[in-house]
Formats: sequence, structure tokens, C-alpha cells
Amino acid sequence: MMQRIRSTAFTVFLIGLVVVMGVALSPMMLFGKNPSRAVIQYWARLTLGGLKRIAGVSYRIEGAENIPVSGALIAANHQSMWETIALYALTPKPVMIFKKELLQIPIYGWWAARSGNIAVDRKGGAKALRDMSRAAKDRTGAGEQIVIFPEGTRMQPGQKAPLQPGVAGVYAATGAPCTPVAHDSGRHWRHPSGGKTPGVITIRFLPPIEPGLDRRAFLRELKARIESARPDLVEGSST
Repeated sequence: MMQRIRSTAFTVFLIGLVVVMGVALSPMMLFGKNPSRAVIQYWARLTLGGLKRIAGVSYRIEGAENIPVSGALIAANHQSMWETIALYALTPKPVMIFKKELLQIPIYGWWAARSGNIAVDRKGGAKALRDMSRAAKDRTGAGEQIVIFPEGTRMQPGQKAPLQPGVAGVYAATGAPCTPVAHDSGRHWRHPSGGKTPGVITIRFLPPIEPGLDRRAFLRELKARIESARPDLVEGSST
């Protein structure tokens, strides 16, 4: 019962923070992409702090030296909303790839558009993939980090899924290195219930996959690296 109350309290905090910051700081959007992104990064850090204090969920970073500081891809497994927040907080110049429908959400959509993220029309077929790859190339060329979740959907802890080919297309188009990221957020931020279980999320930044692999080899290497480092799959990892 107490943990349910703490989870609910955090949800109220999260929504309130989005509304208050999103409205109060909306003039920052007039100054363009970088100030808008800085606001979102500050919001992400406040959210992670609130998650720890209110719901008892903290995190530890392994391999921080592998966090890219120039143009790169960051490809992570997807288990909850947590990693979308954490990677924004931990990456110098993050650019999220997300579905176009999210732009219609009040406040969230405004900031997502103004901060330089890449919206994808999932029904757009080959043209949508070409547009996404072209935008990603521009962003990595500008020294930004493209954050992508190649499984394409959230998975439960312990589950595996094939990687969607879109990540290989972005890798090939940008010619940028790809940093694999593995974590176990779903153990402590449940999906789809949103319930929080106290504990420590482990997030691991792995050495980058350098550009130049063909698409099949890249997908095999990326999948192998993420799965071999995921705390919820590796025997003996903490729970």
C-alpha cells in the first residue's frame, strides 16, 4: 500500500512538473533548439531526483567514459519511460527519434518539436525512413547524439526481441559510431502499470560500434552487445 501511494505521488509530481515548467518556461522556445533542449534536460534531471526521493528508485551508471560527446547514435533496449528521461539527462546533446503522433500532446509536443527531436510517421513507409535517416545525418553532423530504441516497443524484463531494421538504416546513413546501452529499468518502473519498485536501476554505456559494418553485421553486433550487458539477462546481476 505504501509503495502504491509513493508511486501515485511521483506520478502527480511528474505531471505537475511538466505542466509548471512547460508553461512557465515556454518563452525559452522562442530562442530555438539549444535553449529548449537545455530546459528539457533540466526537467529530466529534476524528474530523476524526484523519482529517487519520492518513489525510492535511483540509478547507477557503468561505462560513463563511453558516453559520446560528439556526433553518434545511442541505441538502448526499451523497458519503460525511465530510459527516455535518463538518456536525455545523461547525454550532452540528445536528439530523440519518436512517433509523429506525440507532437499532438499539449506541452510535451511543443517542446519535443522545438528542441530538435526527429518525429517519424510510422505509416509513411520508405519515404519516412529516408526522411528520418536524412535528419539523423544532419544532427550527427552537427555533433548531436541520436537516441533510438531499436526494439521498437517496450519489453518486459527478461524478454528479448528482434531489432527493427530502421536503426541499421540510420547507422548506414549517418556514418557515425553507435554506442550500445543496456539497462534494467523495467524492474523498478513497471510497464504498462507505471508502478514503481524501490531499488537501483543499472545503466551501462558500452564501447561504440564503429561505422563501416554492413547492415546485417551491425544488427547482429548491436543485439549481441546489448543482450550480453543487460542486467536483467546476465546471470548474477542484482535485482
